[in-house]
Parts: sequence; C-alpha cells; structure tokens
Amino acid sequence: MFYHKYRPQFFKEIIGQDVVVRILKNFLKRERPPHGYLFAGERGTGKTSVARIYAKALNCLDLKESEPCGHCRICQLFQENKFLDLIELDAASHRKIEDIRNIQEHIGFRPIQGKYKVFIIDEAHSLTEEASNALLKTLEEPPSHAIFILATTEPDRILNTIHSRVQRLDFRRISLPQIVTKLKLIADKEGFKYQEPALYLIAEEAGGSLRDAETLLEKIVLSLNPHFELSEELVAEFLGHLSPTKILEFLELISQKKIEESLNFIFNVYAQGFDLNLFIKSLLKTIRQLIFLKLQPNYAKHLETEKSEELIAKMKKLAENFKINDLKKLSSLFFEAEMNLRREPPSLLLPLELALLEYFEVK
Repeated sequence: MFYHKYRPQFFKEIIGQDVVVRILKNFLKRERPPHGYLFAGERGTGKTSVARIYAKALNCLDLKESEPCGHCRICQLFQENKFLDLIELDAASHRKIEDIRNIQEHIGFRPIQGKYKVFIIDEAHSLTEEASNALLKTLEEPPSHAIFILATTEPDRILNTIHSRVQRLDFRRISLPQIVTKLKLIADKEGFKYQEPALYLIAEEAGGSLRDAETLLEKIVLSLNPHFELSEELVAEFLGHLSPTKILEFLELISQKKIEESLNFIFNVYAQGFDLNLFIKSLLKTIRQLIFLKLQPNYAKHLETEKSEELIAKMKKLAENFKINDLKKLSSLFFEAEMNLRREPPSLLLPLELALLEYFEVK
C-alpha cells in the first residue's frame, strides 16, 4: 500500500503540519516533556504518523535538532516495527473499560527497550464513558516513564476533564498543492508517467486527506495498463464524473452559441453513463469560479490552491468570453435544473435540455 510504503519516518517528511511539528520539537527540548497529548483533526492528516515519529524521537539515542537520527538501535527497532515500548490501541474496536484496564496493568512496568513507554490511542472518541473515566484516572498521575497520545477526528466527544489534562494539538486539512507534491514523489519513485491535472483531480477527490489521496492513486494505477499515462481523462473516468477540462469544453460551446453541439454534449454525457447530478454540481462550481475570475483579479491566486496552472489559464481565457449576466443566468438555470432532476422527470435529460433552451432563448 502506498500510504504504508511512503509513510513519513521523520518530522521533516510531515506535510502540512508545520505548527504541530514545531510545538512537538520544542517539547522534546524539555527535560521532562508533557505526559499527555490530544491530536485532533480530520482523517488522513497525519495524526498517527506524527505520533509514531514523536514516540521515536522521545526514545532516540542520538536526537539531532529534535529529529530522530534514524540510525541508532531504537530508530532501527522502530523501522522494523520491533520497538516493544510503543503500544497502539484502536479505540474503534477496543473501546471497553477492560481494554483500558489492560493498559493500566502494563503502565507500571518500566520500559523494556527505551526511555519511555508510549501509548497511542487512535479514534479515542470511540471509548465508552466507563473506559474514558478509567483513562482519566490514568492521565491524572501517570508514571514518569509513560506518555499518552490520543488521536481523534471528533475532539468534542472527548471528556472535558481529559482535555484539561493533555496538550491539544490541532491538525489542519492538507492543501491540494501539498497533496499533489506528495503524489508526484510517489509517482516518480514508482516510475509511472502522469499529467499534473490528473493528480489535482485525485487530490480534490480526497478532500484534504493525504492518506485517501495515496490510496486512490494506488487504486487508479492498479486499474491501468502499466504503459498508460495517468491522464486527467482516465482519472475522471475512474471517479465516474467528467474532468474539469471537459466541463470547460461544454461551457466553451455555450459561449460560442453552439446550440446543437451543446445539446449533443449533454446527450453524450448521459449516454456514457456519467452521473448527471455530479455533472451539474461540477458545472455550477466552475461557473461560480468563472464569475469570481471576472469580478476579482486576484481570485486566480486563490485557485492555485486547488487547480493546476494549465487549467487556471484555460478558465481565465474562457471567462473573457462571457458577460457577468450570462454567467449568472447560466448558474440560475442549472441550479433549477439540479432541483428538477431530483423530482424524477420523465427524461433525466429534460431539466438540462430546458436549461440550455432557456439560456439560448429558443422559441
């Protein structure tokens, strides 16, 4: 699995969490780091990876500038998944008080290989109320050799009393360019060709989760002939919706007042089995972006966080072909078409066809 194979092993490899990394490095400079932490953030943002690196750094025998050395005995044990003083618990499946009591039975024993015993509890919000209360007692007076790291996607479900006894660090969603950078690294190391817009499409689908993006990239690569290039069209086809380039082609036909070609386009979208609801949503999102490109000169800078330079250039050129009122009219008509599509019309194409005929003022 790509997300396992290319999992960060050092703080310097962590993407998009500079503030969290800086704080943890400062903790490492203390004679006695805090005993409890709450890593909060959306899935796939690096909580468990950072927790493992921090555990390695706490026990590293040759720490350099708060970064694990990677070559000492402890780091090698981590690399081989043989470090016995790292205990990981998935609270989604081990959520009962008995599971926490099992930790309590082992917490008193001194570390076997390192300086600290590190307990990482993933999905900590899944613990039962009894288990959470038992964990609270452990967090109140832990042995000096014990470190607890709770990871959660739902920090509001963690007891307030636990919050007050740990250091909370919030993990941000990872930006599209940062995800694309990591996907490029994987693609280069795996040796397959790719188009940058294709990687942006994968990153956008992942919704800020680097792990989801890496998993999706692997699925798409495995579904392709090894000699194929990872193109925007192939990724869009795999995801089941039209590529951004195709959406722009459709709007280009509309800007040129090509009625027949525009109607044929939506017929082909339907004939090829694409989801018409997804098509309209992508269309509305693009129209909105074209409106802001015309209204705000600096809006293109904002788009750089989610689209390739090539695609932004095409959007700028297309925006010049429309008037603001035309785009507003299109947005209104296709928004109405989306609502009508939910009412199960006699023909699924009818709401889209009516929107086009209304826009072109066909009588």
